[in-house]
Amino acid sequence: MASNSAIYLLVGAGLDVNRRDGLGMALNAALPLLAFVIANGIAELNGAFPVLFAPFGLLSWLGAALHIGSLPLFGLARWMVMTRGRDGRSVSCWLEALMAACVVFPFVVAPLDSLLLNLATMTLLLLGLAVALRVTNVSPQADLLMLPGLVWMRLSAFVGLSLDAVWSSSFGLINSQGHGGALDKLHRGAFLQLLAIRAM
Repeated sequence: MASNSAIYLLVGAGLDVNRRDGLGMALNAALPLLAFVIANGIAELNGAFPVLFAPFGLLSWLGAALHIGSLPLFGLARWMVMTRGRDGRSVSCWLEALMAACVVFPFVVAPLDSLLLNLATMTLLLLGLAVALRVTNVSPQADLLMLPGLVWMRLSAFVGLSLDAVWSSSFGLINSQGHGGALDKLHRGAFLQLLAIRAM
């Protein structure tokens, strides 16, 4: 029993995401990716697949890579701020919430129509910006790591919102019969359903 307890303690210490060495950095980068893989596996078992942003004829796998690639950067930002006192610990919790939202987002938005999808995307962007403002007060370098993911969120939100603004009666710019179908075609052309993990 004592030897088993010692083993568990060693394993727990090795998997401590708050450690300040290279292993801690690697864990913070890798665990968000692992969470996405697990979420994708659970969704696939239930017959669901992620919806990820791939506009302007962008290759679907590249769109998936750009979304998923933001996860380790957010994780590294967490690793950089977590030891910066009380503020750093608070900001690390916000980063954890952002990473969790990015992991589940492609799966929970799959059944939404174009307007709700836009609202969900904008909500994710606002969360990302709110977290970035908190991060920059603690570590401007960590905030720079978040920048690629935030740029991708911004593009995703505003491309979808622009399509709705042009085609949807809810924005009142153009309102004629049949534009709803055109919006769905354009919007679902930008947000492609991808077998992000299984196809690799």
